[in-house]
Amino acid sequence: MKGLLLKDYYLIRSILYIILVVFAVIGIGMSFLTSTWVLTVIATVMLGMISVTTINMDKSSGWRKVSAVLPVSKAAFVDSKYVLYLLLSGIGLLLGIILSAIVSMFRGQLDYNFMLLFISISIAMALLSGSMTIPFAFLFSEEKSMLGLIIAYPLSALVFVGAALLIDNELIACSLVAIAGMVLYTASWIISRKRIANRDVN
Repeated sequence: MKGLLLKDYYLIRSILYIILVVFAVIGIGMSFLTSTWVLTVIATVMLGMISVTTINMDKSSGWRKVSAVLPVSKAAFVDSKYVLYLLLSGIGLLLGIILSAIVSMFRGQLDYNFMLLFISISIAMALLSGSMTIPFAFLFSEEKSMLGLIIAYPLSALVFVGAALLIDNELIACSLVAIAGMVLYTASWIISRKRIANRDVN
């Protein structure tokens, strides 16, 4: 597992710098148009998405076929992508919280209720979208796996809308969606682990 994660780190380390610059420009710009805590959501989602891109990179480089003759199980390969997604999303969440707090204090708008609300939204968005985009990337071609990205975020937004309509308290609604995201992510991980282990490498 450690070797697989290290391999992915070397694969994406150059992209990480670009993503961080894009996040800084877009995120800080948007924070002046909306809540400063939107940085948390953007950072969590953007960094999590990098994990999904490594699956397509492995396919295009032929690493998937090479890995078939290595002492690495398909289940471990799947596990590494889900773990990487959690690690990168977690780093994004932490980075977003730190930057949002700094900007909020600079503007004199530090609100802990908003902080908790956007942390819940960030976790929910990352886990709901990840539960769809990761298996799509594994099971389909690069072109078809883009459908996962197209479907994941509007569907996640619909879940938030539904929760907001059913529950008056925004923080409780977002917290429940975050819990639902954890359940779906775990289910996606378990199902993908079984499906990928029974598929031929392509």
